[in-house]
Amino acid sequence: MDYLELVIVGILTSILVISLWQFSTVKKEIRIQTQQQTYAKIVEARLNLEKTETFTKMAKESRVFADRFSTVDNPDEYYMAVAFLDLFEFLHLMNKTKTIEPGLWLRWQELIKTMMTIPKFKKVWEKTKEVHMKDFVDFIDSP
Repeated sequence: MDYLELVIVGILTSILVISLWQFSTVKKEIRIQTQQQTYAKIVEARLNLEKTETFTKMAKESRVFADRFSTVDNPDEYYMAVAFLDLFEFLHLMNKTKTIEPGLWLRWQELIKTMMTIPKFKKVWEKTKEVHMKDFVDFIDSP
């Protein structure tokens, strides 16, 4: 009878350990998803605020924004390029955290390379890349 009890305790302990490990994994995945959703909402809110006439008028008073706006024909082109760059950085982060399918990431990677051939897009990148994550900058600037 003692042997049977030891086996049962061992099995129950194993089940508990496996359950705790699974819980930890699920918790991590939920945290990553929550961060991604939050980041996406923040980027969207930022773009919606920046694209307003009021913000654009105020931004033109800044030497930094005036310099950035000078790379395009109008502020809307700048905002569009910045929105794409934010999207690409977000997708790059998803690739880094393995939360995007590799095949899908390859498709986005090709689009990123293609977008960087647009002169205005490239100019906006050169003016704004210092605000992006270093590994994303290295990725974009790599051949």
